[in-house]
Amino acid sequence: MAGVYNDILSIVGLNALIFNDPYAKLCFTAMLASRCCLRRLQQREQSRPPHILKKLNYIDLDTTFSAYVKAGLLLKDLTMETVAAPTSTSIATPIIIEDIHKGINIIVPTEGNFESILSNVVDSMSESCIIIFDSVNSFYNLYYKKINIQSGIGLSNVNHLLSIFLMLLVKHGVSLQVPILVTSMIRYKKNKDWIQSPSSNRLLREKSVVKLYVEMLNENDLSVQIISHPARPRETLIFQNQGIKL
Repeated sequence: MAGVYNDILSIVGLNALIFNDPYAKLCFTAMLASRCCLRRLQQREQSRPPHILKKLNYIDLDTTFSAYVKAGLLLKDLTMETVAAPTSTSIATPIIIEDIHKGINIIVPTEGNFESILSNVVDSMSESCIIIFDSVNSFYNLYYKKINIQSGIGLSNVNHLLSIFLMLLVKHGVSLQVPILVTSMIRYKKNKDWIQSPSSNRLLREKSVVKLYVEMLNENDLSVQIISHPARPRETLIFQNQGIKL
């Protein structure tokens, strides 16, 4: 899927997206979803059956993405476009919302069913163009009964569980050349001074081959800072007009 993600994401390991503004994160993942859907529709027009049209698998733990999609606030700009005709004699195909939704599999886990969901995602990964795990912060809500909030007992076990789940996705993603993107919101953590660090900072720092930081420059323009990448230098990319139009 080179070009769809402007080569920001890697298929050789975990991709981590760190954010402070949930809206900026939403704009970034919506941009990826739009490009994946458009690429899928282009491949449908240019390929002959039985070509497999890959989907975006979106594990929506904080439910923001799915709420915006259900409200019709995301991906609607694609309906204004057409899929380029494969030949000069063919007629370009208008994009309809049903075609867009077929390209995205939104999964909203609940307490007690995450393991089975993960198993299904792994089993169907060969039919995926990208896996988005959104977000690490909300993952802990699925296992709150295993954590003593006051003492912190049980937190290390849940962190270990998260690490196993993510590495399982990455293992299969690398094998099948499917990029795995995990998002993590910056949170404050007190240790003498207030500092900012992503959830499961050690896991993301040690296991991520790509680290990105995203923020809005204004209402419409998206800034993506490449903190580390195996094939790209440290730089900041600007994606214009990526704000969500209400």
